[in-house]
Amino acid sequence: MTESTVSRRRAHRRLLQSARPQEAVLVSPHEAVGRVAAQDVVAHCDVPEQACSVRDGFGVRSQDLQDAKPLNPISLKVTQTIRAEAVDVQPVKQGECARVLTGGMVPPGADAVLAEEDVEVTDDSIRVSDPVRLGWFIRKAGGEIAKGDVIAHAGEEITPQAAAVMMRTRINSIQVHTTPHVRIIALGSELSDPCCCGEEDCDGGRFPADNIVLTTGLLGRSGCEVVQSGVLPDNKARLTNVLSDPDLPEVVITTGGTGRSERDFARSCALEAGFKTVFDRLDIRPGRNMFAAHRGKTMLFCLPGPPAAVFACYHAVILPFLRHLRGFPKEQPVTARLEKGISARPGGEWLVTCGLYFKEGSLIAVPYVGKEVPPMLAIGRAKGVAVLSGGDSILPGGQVEIISPVFA
Repeated sequence: MTESTVSRRRAHRRLLQSARPQEAVLVSPHEAVGRVAAQDVVAHCDVPEQACSVRDGFGVRSQDLQDAKPLNPISLKVTQTIRAEAVDVQPVKQGECARVLTGGMVPPGADAVLAEEDVEVTDDSIRVSDPVRLGWFIRKAGGEIAKGDVIAHAGEEITPQAAAVMMRTRINSIQVHTTPHVRIIALGSELSDPCCCGEEDCDGGRFPADNIVLTTGLLGRSGCEVVQSGVLPDNKARLTNVLSDPDLPEVVITTGGTGRSERDFARSCALEAGFKTVFDRLDIRPGRNMFAAHRGKTMLFCLPGPPAAVFACYHAVILPFLRHLRGFPKEQPVTARLEKGISARPGGEWLVTCGLYFKEGSLIAVPYVGKEVPPMLAIGRAKGVAVLSGGDSILPGGQVEIISPVFA
C-alpha cells in the first residue's frame, strides 16, 4: 500500500471527521416519514385519552349484576347511547346502563361492558343472566400508549406507522435531520443522457450513461434526494467550471475519469476547483482509483467508470457516509453465510458482488464470481457486496461481512 492509498476503515474515519449529520428541522409527522429523528419522540397524550369500549355493547356497574342467574336475570334501564365521538356523557347510576359503541367512552360509574350478543335487549332495557367481570371489554386510558412513551428514538428512521402513531398522540411537529442532496455527473465523451437516449443520441459509438441510473437508484434507496444529474464530456475546463460552483449540494458524485491516463482529470479538476483531498486512493478492489475531496459543505466522491466499481464503491464508502449525514448512529457489521466457497487474491480488501436471501432464519450470500457471471450481469442480479480480506479463502457456510442498503 502506497502512502496515498488508505484502507476502507481509515477512509471512513476521515470522511466522518470532515462532515457532521445534517441540521435538524421541525416538520409534521407525515412529512418526517423516511427521515431520521434528531431526538426522542414521545407521545403527547394517552391513547385512548379516556377508558373506552372495545365492543359494541352496554356499559354497566358490575356490582349491579353480581347476583344475576339464568333463572333470575336482572334488568337494567338503558339511559343513553354513547358513540366514539360523544363528549356529553352522563354517569351510570344503580340499576342503569348505557349503550356504548366500539371506541365510545365508558361513562362514569360503569366498570364493565357487556357485548350486545350476551344480553337480551328490550325496548328500553336489557336483561342479564350472568355476572360480569370487572373491566370486561374496557380499554383503560393509556391502555395502548401512555403519555410520555417513546415512539421513535433519536437516530431511528421515521416509518409510516410511527408517523401515524405520532399524529394520534397529538404530536404536531418533530425534530428530524434534513435529507442530503446529491448531484451526479457521469464523465465521458462516449456517454449520452440515459433519460433521452434515442438512436440519434447514441450514434458514433456512444451509449447510455448507465451509471446515472445506477447511482440515482442507490441514492433513492438510501434516503437521499438527487437534485441534478447529467453527462459531461471529457473536457477539463468544463468539469473544473462545474466543480467550482459555490452552490453545489452536500454531496457530489462523479463516475469515470479517476485513472492515470491523459483523459482522466477528475483529480486535477477537483483541486483546481478548491477541493481538498480526503483520500487519494483506496485499498479495495474493484474501485481502488476512487478518491474523495471536501470543500465547505460539499463532499466530492469521484468513482471509476466501470459500473461494477461504482456499485462496490458506493456500498463500501458512500453508503456509510450518507447514513452518517442522515443522522443514523454507527451500525454494526452484518454477516451472512456463503452459499459457495470463495477465495480472494492477496492485497487489500475485495468487494464481491453477491445475491442475498434468507433460509431457515439465516442470511445467505451468493457470490457472483467467475466467467459464468461477468461483472455487468452480476450487478444486475446483486443485492449487496461481500467484503473479503486479501488472501482469504472461505468455505461454503463460512461467515462473511455484507454491505447492502437492504440491511443498513
